[in-house]
Amino acid sequence: MRKPLLRGSRRHGNTAFMDAREDMKLRLDPLIAERAPWLFSGRRHHALARQVLMWLLRYPRTLDLAAEYRDLPTDEIMRRLASLILRDLRVEGLEHIPATGPALIVSNHPTGIADGIVLNAVISAVRDDLFVYANHDILRILPQFDSLIAPVEWRVEKRSHAKTRMTMDYTRTALERGRIGLIFPSGRLAKRQGLSLHERPWMASAAMIARKFDAPIIPLKIRARNSALFYLLDAIHPTLRDVTLFNEVLNKASQPFRVTIGESIPASALPTRSEDGIAMLRETVLNLPQPGPNAVRMSHIRGLSQRRRAVARPRAIE
Repeated sequence: MRKPLLRGSRRHGNTAFMDAREDMKLRLDPLIAERAPWLFSGRRHHALARQVLMWLLRYPRTLDLAAEYRDLPTDEIMRRLASLILRDLRVEGLEHIPATGPALIVSNHPTGIADGIVLNAVISAVRDDLFVYANHDILRILPQFDSLIAPVEWRVEKRSHAKTRMTMDYTRTALERGRIGLIFPSGRLAKRQGLSLHERPWMASAAMIARKFDAPIIPLKIRARNSALFYLLDAIHPTLRDVTLFNEVLNKASQPFRVTIGESIPASALPTRSEDGIAMLRETVLNLPQPGPNAVRMSHIRGLSQRRRAVARPRAIE
């Protein structure tokens, strides 16, 4: 296994760092090309547009971080990302997260990748066995995330029986081991309409999984927004929106995150039809209130996580 790059090695004259940076560029560029192929058409005005976009979206900064994180373990990457973006967090209802046993957190999806980073930090105050349903493309960038990511193909036209079976196999193994899952049933970011964000329709898979594996459901609502640039590019063309997602992680240091966690819902309480079950869960999540004055802050979350891990860490034999 390659030795991870140290933070201090992030220098353009450092050969190892530049090699890692080029390697990550070769992983990231194809994902951008798949989402906005016109940027790579070879036409002069498209090439110019790509250069301007990459500058606006701080792509060089993304590559620097990707090179730094390339060989780190998953939990360390998530810790660093949380430190990078989480400054203003308040959480209500942390006591509703079970300390052990299988469960499924069902959440809205306002910002994208940042939602998963934030909620991983929140859940780490209680337990360390979270898995997240996320686009399988992340494993093309950071393969070590297979310990965290249950790979999903959200795009209907690209789904296959084999991909669905892979997701269900991961789910079965994780829940049988007593892990807690996090799913964003919309599969896509909330859409801006005027000054408000509107959650997109939810897919019924979360309700189906909960009933199939008899997993209690934890409803959760996260309140946050993306940048004005994101919504501007989204209004121009969806391919422009899609290439902003990495930047929408890096720009969250000043973004307040408000998380409300509701009481557990037994799988047996869901309607038999998955479509009715997901409608019930969606309404429950979207109606969760704002965190109250007694909501815990990021410093408290971090302290809980550190103390819990210190207790769990085996002591050295004297």
